[in-house]
Amino acid sequence: MKKTKNKAFLFCFILLTLFTASGCQNLFIPINVPVVLRNNPALNNPLPQQISIQSYTMVSPGIVQDITNNGNNIILFTFGNTYNIDTYNTETMLLSSFINSDKRILSALYDSFDTGIYYAEKLVDPITGSVGSQIIWSDVNKNTTRVISLPEENVIQHFGIGDSGQVVYANNNNQIVMADSEGNRHVYDILNNYNILAVDYINNNEKNLVFIATDPQSEERTNLYYAKIKDDSAELSATLIAENVSNFDINDITNQLVFIKNSGDSQTIRTWSSGTINSIGIATGNYESAQFTPNGERIIFTQTTPNSDSRMKSLWIMDVNGKNPLQLTAPLNINSEIICHPYKSMLFFSVEKSSDNISSADDHTLSQTHLLTYRID
Repeated sequence: MKKTKNKAFLFCFILLTLFTASGCQNLFIPINVPVVLRNNPALNNPLPQQISIQSYTMVSPGIVQDITNNGNNIILFTFGNTYNIDTYNTETMLLSSFINSDKRILSALYDSFDTGIYYAEKLVDPITGSVGSQIIWSDVNKNTTRVISLPEENVIQHFGIGDSGQVVYANNNNQIVMADSEGNRHVYDILNNYNILAVDYINNNEKNLVFIATDPQSEERTNLYYAKIKDDSAELSATLIAENVSNFDINDITNQLVFIKNSGDSQTIRTWSSGTINSIGIATGNYESAQFTPNGERIIFTQTTPNSDSRMKSLWIMDVNGKNPLQLTAPLNINSEIICHPYKSMLFFSVEKSSDNISSADDHTLSQTHLLTYRID
């Protein structure tokens, strides 16, 4: 009995020593919960920066979509018997219903003045069964709702927001449309008839559109293009930025792009500025997404571990030049965009829960949105 007690004491002493040496970090990492993976303080050449999580909370069921310019509200999707758009107030921590629909909501963004929400809604013809989608705008007070796209248009899911409250989307005619909530429209025909998959607006002195489209020579490849808007023309000539691109993000302050370029078995994070010819590669690895922090000084990105479950992604942050990469979380089943607070070190993202632990009557809570606050020293 005495030997058993001595062994137990020795085991506890070793655990306490390891816990202290790890900088008070948990030794046992919970599954599917963000945990900072700190740099080993025993390293001879520690990184110049350290990062720590200040708080981590589940704010609401649902999948996060966007945040207002002041950071006070986020958009959430919840799916149950209906498809719902909810808003969550980050100050009061109150959830409010915004839209309840029997049609599936595909994506949603606040307009540039936060006066309303544009959203893409899936349509199914009850007679032919054909599938389409339309763009709708509703003001934040839920007093007015308007269908923005035309009945004959089938719009893409991934649209953008212009500088004056407009929505920017592509339709089944491979046109790019800029339309506002009052019904004013500008339709642009893209030369070469690209099949556009995602589009956004970059507000610089020349007013460019940036979009991902399938390669005219190979439908299996998607490329990144930009096109300058000319006041005297309804035609746009697209210029190739990079081939084999999976996603992109635009920073409204610096007017830079960051995007993921697929290169065989790995991906490269690259940045590009309008007016330049070539993009700049800043990191190579197994990346899923990349986006700027609102001030444009850093890049938030997700990456997978080779030969692991592709749904599990760890969250990282690095300087805009690719230096000082710091890992924020252990791998998580993230199923949303990473939404940055406009002026605080806060991230919102959604994690899909294991369906093994959820009853069929609770399907709408399969996804939960979390708030993570961090600090970089």
